[in-house]
Amino acid sequence: MEKNDTFVTICIPHWQVKELVTLCLRAIRQFTRSIPIEVIVVDNGSEDESLDYLRSLSWISLIERGKDTPANWVEAFRTALDAGFASSRGRYFVIMHTDTIVKHPDWLERMTAPFDEDPKCAAVGAWKLELQHPLYKLTKRLTDTKKAKLWLRRTLLGDSTARQLSRELCPRDYCAIYRSEPIRTFGLSFNASGRWQGYTAGEMMYYQLKENGYRAEVIPTEEMMRYMVHLAHATAGLRPQQRHLNHNRAQKKAERKLRRLFGSDLAKNLASDTSLDR
Repeated sequence: MEKNDTFVTICIPHWQVKELVTLCLRAIRQFTRSIPIEVIVVDNGSEDESLDYLRSLSWISLIERGKDTPANWVEAFRTALDAGFASSRGRYFVIMHTDTIVKHPDWLERMTAPFDEDPKCAAVGAWKLELQHPLYKLTKRLTDTKKAKLWLRRTLLGDSTARQLSRELCPRDYCAIYRSEPIRTFGLSFNASGRWQGYTAGEMMYYQLKENGYRAEVIPTEEMMRYMVHLAHATAGLRPQQRHLNHNRAQKKAERKLRRLFGSDLAKNLASDTSLDR
């Protein structure tokens, strides 16, 4: 594949997190060098200064949904991806969270490489972008009450739907790339209904592509971590009054990770380099 054929659209849903979207966009600007891109930011009804910042960037396309944004933030994110895809021109389509910060100049080359090798590869990305200590994973499994609660609902209430979803290893939506052609051809959606309910936007797209004969390439977590940083639940950590997590432990963890990010050399350099906005 020639480089001039590898035109990529990057779609980033956003909701009033100027501190994060600034780092996210400037990192894309700094570390995306040889592959032509267009960047679409879909704003989900922001009412703060972040919207003015996005409007000032001439190198992005901004979709302002305003009052048309769904009230449920999960649905708002999923439908924002569909809105971005409808306006996209790229041969490939990247979905990205505002709390994903690219840090390596070859990130997009790595993510597009599997498409050259297999025409049936239609999605590339990684699972969760964090390495967990075995003791932490064991403790989490032992203290997880979700399975017990579902068992009680099935046993005592006769709720046959109270079961955990079966999940396959696939690209997660904090940063994943897709072939645009099958999404358009089959009319696929990041906000699919029916049996896809309960899955994330990335999982929904993966299962739909798989159903139509395509496969996904999953990049190992350790390798993906060389290319980018992702802070799960960073919006909740930054805006706890509006998006506070249900569990205080998870909330405090998100806030700690944010403090570490903002204190890093990567974030400080991006925050100070206003030339990346032009």
